[in-house]
Amino acid sequence: MIYEVRYFKTREFVCPCCGEGRTARLLVLYLDLLRAAWGEAVTVNSGWRCEAHNTAVGGSKNSRHKTGCAADVRVRSGARTGVDHATFVALAMRLCRLPDWEVRAYDSFIHIATPRGEEAQIWDGNGITL
Repeated sequence: MIYEVRYFKTREFVCPCCGEGRTARLLVLYLDLLRAAWGEAVTVNSGWRCEAHNTAVGGSKNSRHKTGCAADVRVRSGARTGVDHATFVALAMRLCRLPDWEVRAYDSFIHIATPRGEEAQIWDGNGITL
């Protein structure tokens, strides 16, 4: 079965300083399903990071962003009546209770990362084989 990614493009995950990047298929699949469940736009603040950019933003030495296994995403607070960042965080946490995943909420975004090892399965911008 092929899952057609509906809400994201490869360019959303590239490093802003060098334009390079790659993203794990599992991360894109999860984010696309999260976006569908949310019902409104989800913006990628940070996807893949080169070493220089990761250092510049104070990223961890072992950041999963450097392997394409992490993304920081956000929604527009108050985009729907009664819905805000906290509601989005709760939804993301409910949908991602999987071993070795990282889901961390910050004031204005949420960090989501797949298990290490998923970087071998890179998303090419097409459908994802399930």
